[in-house]
Amino acid sequence: MNQTAQEVMIIARELANSGALHKINILSPSRWSLGLHVLLVEDDEADAYLVRRALAKNPWVADVVIAGDGIEALELLDKRRVAPDLAIVDLHMPRKDGLALLKEFATRSVHFPFVVLTSSKASKDAVRAAKRGAVEFITKPKTEAELAATLNRSIRNVF
Repeated sequence: MNQTAQEVMIIARELANSGALHKINILSPSRWSLGLHVLLVEDDEADAYLVRRALAKNPWVADVVIAGDGIEALELLDKRRVAPDLAIVDLHMPRKDGLALLKEFATRSVHFPFVVLTSSKASKDAVRAAKRGAVEFITKPKTEAELAATLNRSIRNVF
């Protein structure tokens, strides 16, 4: 992290600790002081590795927890092993796929946004994901640089 980013984080931490952020109703203090906690739900190890690398370069992301499918993601949430600020969900996975997971999120009234990151280019998948509450539908880019840029843009759009 460069010096400017460190200075911003120090100021944000001081604001968070003062309670001033609650008074003006913006992002929660934990998001400012600690960075975003991302739940990545992805069954392909290579894709998970690339997404984690791309997110590691984003100064607003504190950590990434990976679940191999929807069932594992729900177990992590139920056991309170993860409290995500954002979930990035693949659609095509074993046991519980991304669309079923999004439906489960809706019934649980989760308090974090979720983005679909998938190899699918089908417009019907994008529509179904949006109907289940996904804030963005992203087709996986071909290069790591494109992936990082796409994820950074998505995080800026969501937050």
